[in-house]
This record gives sequence, structure tokens and C-alpha cells, in this order.
Amino acid sequence: MSDAAAIGDGILQIPVPITDSPLGHTLVYAMESPGGLVLVDAGWDDDNAWAGLTSGLEAVGHSITDVEGVVLTHFHPDHTGLCGRVRAASGAWVAMHEADHAEFHKMTAPRGPEWLDRQRANMIAAGAPNADIAAWQELDLQPPTGPDSAPDRILRDGDTIDLTGRGLRAVFTPGHTPGHVCFHLPDADVMFTGDHVLQKTTPHVGNFVYPLEERDALAEFFDSLRHVQSMNVTRGLGSHGIGIDDVGVRAGELIEHHEERLDHLYEAFADDEITVWEVAERMKWYKPWSDISPFHKTLALSEAAAHLRSLVSRNQVAQIPGSSPALFARI
Repeated sequence: MSDAAAIGDGILQIPVPITDSPLGHTLVYAMESPGGLVLVDAGWDDDNAWAGLTSGLEAVGHSITDVEGVVLTHFHPDHTGLCGRVRAASGAWVAMHEADHAEFHKMTAPRGPEWLDRQRANMIAAGAPNADIAAWQELDLQPPTGPDSAPDRILRDGDTIDLTGRGLRAVFTPGHTPGHVCFHLPDADVMFTGDHVLQKTTPHVGNFVYPLEERDALAEFFDSLRHVQSMNVTRGLGSHGIGIDDVGVRAGELIEHHEERLDHLYEAFADDEITVWEVAERMKWYKPWSDISPFHKTLALSEAAAHLRSLVSRNQVAQIPGSSPALFARI
């Protein structure tokens, strides 16, 4: 039996399974629109997730053929994966912020030898040990979803999506991804927060180009959190976990959490010159670094790079000229 339910304010909540993931599921939301239903996100791309979405819609009195459109909070596969199947079943349009369009196409691009060589060079630039690079290469590196799920509409900050008797407004909140969007339902004082603000977990914020890329993802995240705080929205509905009682308060807690991580990382440098990989090793994680899986080490490495990038932006840490792989030290 599906756990899909009406949760008030004309909002339907549908848990869509993510197979073999500790996250469990993506929470997809549906609301009535002039042409049927609009979904906020779609879920992971496999038969198990598809069964969860279709049976969930049926449990709340609808069908997948009722879907008029899908608005996406961001490009990650647990949000975009089923868009292709939804569009094929109902003719729905799919909308994503313009800043995440390119990221989606990178995610779904073929991964042949040239792609593998670029990724290996990227890890070498971070200072990754050979054993860890070899372990990473043993992972399933094929794209997690396909180009059939590509968005066909562009969302911009402030765009309004027509619902039945009301509107859903896009709020640009980069940080978790370059084009992450939350969706505000003003008449209900509700915000669909995607992976930007979650009640029980801290969203991943990462830079994936080493040693450092131009984008300061953590600074973007802070700015977006402060923007959400300024909106004074009470109820938040994230893509994972339980609802949020006060979006602004939770946003403030996330800022405080990352400021503490930055302080800890700065102290962890001591007087050493270290690589991006060693930055990741010195950060605090949910388990000892040696016990983290190869896949989650790559995520941790990207998050470490984002924190390092912010310390460099704040003139607390600098790259050592001429070092290869790049070394960093406190100023």
C-alpha cells in the first residue's frame, strides 16, 4: 500500500523509492493545475521508483496521465530520473532553472575512455592516492539517468507556475547545485525546499573541479539561505525527511553548522601545507575517513573543496604557488 497522502493546503505527497539508497525515497509533491496536476520533482529512474510514483498517484485519486507538468528543484537523478517516463505517459512539460540545464546534460553525457581520463586527472589534481583512484574506478560510473528526462522549459527566478486558483513561484536558491530552485506557495505559507533546506540533514554543497573552481558554492548557499530567511515562510516541505516547522529558523541553523565546519577546518590546517584530498581527510564526517566508501569519499572530497574555496575567498587560506598537486596553507 502506498504511503502517498493529502497533507493539507491542496498538496499531495508521494514517496518515490530510491533503490538501494540510505535516503529511502524522494518526496514528490503534486497540486491541481488547469491541465491536471503539476509535480514538484519526479524521482529516481528505475521500475521500482516508477511503480512508487504511479501507485502513489492512484492512491490519492489520480493517474500518471493527469500530469500536466513537472517543475524540478534541481538536476540530480533522484529528482529528474522519471521525467522521461512521465512525459511519455502524459505529454507533460518539464521545467528546470537555466543554470542547471548544462549540469543535467553533463550528468547524462556518455562516459567513455576520454571522460574517464578527465575524471582521473581531476582526482590526481586533488592529491588522491592511487589506491583511492583505483577504488573509484571500480564503481558503476554509467550515467544514472538518460537524456529522455531532459527539461524542455526554462525556469527563472520569480517565474510563476499556474495552479488551480493560485500560483507557485520559483525562488532561485543556488548552493546545493548552481541552479537549485525552491517553490513558494504564498496562499498556504508553504515552501517546497527541495534539497536546499532539510529538517534533519545538512544538504551536500560541493565543488567538483580540483584543485579549486571559480564558483564559490558555499557562499552561494549562504546567500540563498539568507534570502529564504528574509521571506519569513513558516512551513517547509523538503525532498527528504520530515517537514520543516519554520524555514527561516532551520536556514539559520544550516548557516551556523557550516560556519562551525569552516572554523574547524581552518584550525585543522595547523601549520601544514596540504592537498585538497588531505583537507577532506581532516574534516569531520559521520564516520572515520578510512571507513567511508569510495563513492561517498568523492562526495566528501567535493564538499571539502567547497569549504576550502570559501576559506580562500575569505583570505584565510592560500594556494602555494607552483605546487603540484596543489598545496594549501593558512595565511
